[in-house]
Amino acid sequence: MIKMKLAATIVAAALAFSSTANAAFVAPPAVATSGGASTAGAFGLVGCVASIMLAAVDKGNKYKKQLTTAEAASCGLLYWISEANKRR
Repeated sequence: MIKMKLAATIVAAALAFSSTANAAFVAPPAVATSGGASTAGAFGLVGCVASIMLAAVDKGNKYKKQLTTAEAASCGLLYWISEANKRR
């Protein structure tokens, strides 16, 4: 407990005597120059990951198995296609 108080006092003193010229500053936000391409890629990636997770949860709950590599590589689409083609 004493070590923590001593460390906090040292950090507080160092911050109090530090110059503000060396302090961090807020940088202006970067402007995207590629239009909506990066946004579409981000949404595509999130959609693929979400589809893999949804397929994995469904297969785990129904069959107590994991997705195969091919099912995961296709963003879960092979799992959903095989589910749709099963005879009931």
